Amino acid sequence: MYPSLRGKRAILLGGSRGIGRAIALRLAREGVHVLVNYARSAEAAEQTAADCRAFGVESEAVPADVGVPEELDEAFRRAEAWGGLDILVNNAARGLERPRNAFEQRPKHLHRTMDVNLFGPWQASQLAVPMMEARGGGSIVNLLSPGSDHWMPDYSAVGITKAALESLTLYLSVELAPRGIRVNGLSAGWVEGSEGEHSYRSDVSDRVRPFVPAGRNVHPDDIAAALAWMVSDEASMLVGHTLHLDGGFGHGAWRAVLGN
Repeated sequence: MYPSLRGKRAILLGGSRGIGRAIALRLAREGVHVLVNYARSAEAAEQTAADCRAFGVESEAVPADVGVPEELDEAFRRAEAWGGLDILVNNAARGLERPRNAFEQRPKHLHRTMDVNLFGPWQASQLAVPMMEARGGGSIVNLLSPGSDHWMPDYSAVGITKAALESLTLYLSVELAPRGIRVNGLSAGWVEGSEGEHSYRSDVSDRVRPFVPAGRNVHPDDIAAALAWMVSDEASMLVGHTLHLDGGFGHGAWRAVLGN
């Protein structure tokens, strides 16, 4: 538990299910008041907010398509009226709806994915910073992907746009740290129990697991636990870093090629 988090206020973009839900519940357990953003899953977002309130914090479901600037503006107006922000988590993402390799990718799909995965977090950061400054500082965490620097089949839209978000994370971290706002990235390995597990390939969890030195795949709760530390005061010197949470898979992947 991180006492420094108690009473802080967060907006979680893409918070209704899977990884987002796990993050929302962990922050609520730490005493953080949480706005749970959703684009389509209203019922799931309302349930996540209700489960957060069970920890004794304030929590509401907030609709907004992160790729639509006007909707994102409205969500942050609600956040300001709600009491401001200390924490922004950019978890909303798309790109697996039409899986293709890069050469075959369709411009419209890539543009739309970029709107959500890059321009959404960029705009959200611009909207959040004045509120964070008014409260003495804050923390922004962008959820990234190992597909941004490792080729994955049929993953180009996500990988390309998350690579851009990783670069944005670096630039914002340097520009915002003097203003008391820390910006970092969190990149997980293959996550069992996530929306990606259901959207990509059904056998990936079983195929990856034998090559994870830690002996299992990442779970949404692992990501939530890491993120809670990242946004706490205990991580005050974590600036511009991308935390790779994969159980050692990235280091042990050669085992799949060369054997044990």
